[in-house]
Amino acid sequence: MRRIAMLTLAAVVAAASASKAQTGGAPAAVKIDTAAAKMGIDSLRARFIRMQLAGDTGIVNLYTDDATIDQYGAPRTKGKAAIAAAIKMDFGMRKYTVSEINPIATNVRTNSDGSEIGTYHGMHDVKGKKDHEWGRYVVGFAKGTDGNWRLSYLMAFPDSTKAEK
Repeated sequence: MRRIAMLTLAAVVAAASASKAQTGGAPAAVKIDTAAAKMGIDSLRARFIRMQLAGDTGIVNLYTDDATIDQYGAPRTKGKAAIAAAIKMDFGMRKYTVSEINPIATNVRTNSDGSEIGTYHGMHDVKGKKDHEWGRYVVGFAKGTDGNWRLSYLMAFPDSTKAEK
């Protein structure tokens, strides 16, 4: 009886070893389609710029439901409702006449997660007075189950500002 148990155990171990050898001992890696992810992120950035220039408060839909914005000089904004209120206030105070977003590095970690660092330049019209803001940003991206990329985190801080005369 003991001998049968030992033979059974040996057969199970041998089968498991053969199975590991066939798969390389590790689960198959998921292929990350970096080009497709970057194309989706580029499209998101282009939509963001268009909507910002248009003063379209629907820009909030480019954020995930639990997104967070950390912008220098402003309180942390967390969640889509708070972001919508902040956007409405921002667009109510000023019109964006220039919106340039210049990525330095876009990283894709998975087929649904990425990040980016870069610089930005915005020009605003505040009751007839124009001002510029140049700065840096870092952003986190998440791809939803609907296939659309959205901002999950945004940190922006100005390096310099200038009022036009």
